[in-house]
Amino acid sequence: MSDELPLSWLRAQHSLDLRPVGDTHAPGVGFSVIQPTELTDPREFLQPHAVVLTVGVALTSERSGEDDPFPAYVRRLADAEVTAVGFGTGLFFPTVPSSLVDAARDHGIAVFEVPRHTAFISILNTVLEERERRSRRDQEHLVVVQEQLSAAAVGGGLEALLDATASQLDAAVAVTDNDGRVHGRRNHGDCTATTPARGQLASGADHTDGVWRLTQRMTLQGERFHLITVAAAHPFSPHDRSVVKHAAGLADILLQRPAYLRRSRTELNTLALQLLLGIDGEDRSMGGILDEASDSDGQVRPVVVATDRHQELDKALADADRQAARTGRHMFVTGLDAAPSTTALLLFRGSRSVDSIADSFGDTARAIRIAVGEPVAWSDVTMERVRRLETAARSLTPGSHVGPYEAGTDWLEQTAVRSALDQRAAETVDRLAGGGTGDDLSTTLLTWLRSGGKIAATAETLGVHRHTVRTRLDRIAQICEVDLDDPVVRAELLLVAVTRR
Repeated sequence: MSDELPLSWLRAQHSLDLRPVGDTHAPGVGFSVIQPTELTDPREFLQPHAVVLTVGVALTSERSGEDDPFPAYVRRLADAEVTAVGFGTGLFFPTVPSSLVDAARDHGIAVFEVPRHTAFISILNTVLEERERRSRRDQEHLVVVQEQLSAAAVGGGLEALLDATASQLDAAVAVTDNDGRVHGRRNHGDCTATTPARGQLASGADHTDGVWRLTQRMTLQGERFHLITVAAAHPFSPHDRSVVKHAAGLADILLQRPAYLRRSRTELNTLALQLLLGIDGEDRSMGGILDEASDSDGQVRPVVVATDRHQELDKALADADRQAARTGRHMFVTGLDAAPSTTALLLFRGSRSVDSIADSFGDTARAIRIAVGEPVAWSDVTMERVRRLETAARSLTPGSHVGPYEAGTDWLEQTAVRSALDQRAAETVDRLAGGGTGDDLSTTLLTWLRSGGKIAATAETLGVHRHTVRTRLDRIAQICEVDLDDPVVRAELLLVAVTRR
């Protein structure tokens, strides 16, 4: 049995000084419990696979009236499926009686001598301590396995969960419903759990034809429920049963997820229909969705991310989504320019700090610009506020971020300033859109201006040769009719460029 301790382990405890007698010990034999007893017939009190400890006080020929009581005694122990006898010497018998050893050999029972200086209680305590140690180890291992199964379920869904469960249990796995439909399966060599799973309607275990099977029923959903069945060429331990129960719980959540997704989709469809028809109540529907982005005070932080290339934005949003998934949250994001976007608006909880928001983008934060707004109610997130954040983000260098009180670019949104910038843009940077390489020229100009006029840094950011950057800058100067060596011109063009939509 899997919860037994090996007899070889007990005999290997040198502090107990247990001495094997004869050749009665079979390798791989285990025992379930240590039971001291001096009864001549202890059968009704013994557990199967026990180790019996005795000093033979009731088995002396003088007291029993028998010439040799040990063969009958050993036969009674065999009837109780005893694994071994530990015979204490030095009190009533100087050595282990040979007739006991011979009878034990005939019945496949191991024998070892317990010298007088080894107290029976010390054997009991040693076994108890070992069981506690193994229990702690098994519990720690179970926690690790449960974490692995949970990670598989979160990262890969039902298929990954079944892969991990089959690997941990060295078994085949199948998930079915009460109609016999198979929702997922993983065979293990020639072993399959699919066929027996289809006939299961309740939790249970069985063993036929050298195959052990274990089924765990999941939560009832109306008239429908699911089951997970595992099958293997070995018995399942209590640890294995705990793994199956955890896997069943995770599978139950994954199988119910479509219902949650359907309800969420219905909410979105309702909102879209209300927006289309202009029906009152759209704020209430929108609030039901956006409240998830809010903190306990009902506030959110609008965040604008700007990049030079849409690939960088895609990667940054993917990293942020993975981070949100790890914390059990969803993304609230939309692009701010024509697809493929290079700027995006995200909503974070109002309680999040500026630095923690930047950390949400992982390694990609080194390549993007992040402007974080102040905490506000979601209904106060206006396009005017978003555009100010967008301007702030575009004015940054790659890999930097600012909070709502650091950007200092609100003056760029003033009407008179924007009018002047728009007029200057028409005279300069807007001309770049006229050529077939306009996008490359515009990106090169903005990247070069943000780098402080450094050719090498611009080339590295764009992934092109420095000669290519110089050629493009010459072309830009000709088209825009400006002197790029003039620091005032560069400052002017930077302000113009970062305020373009």
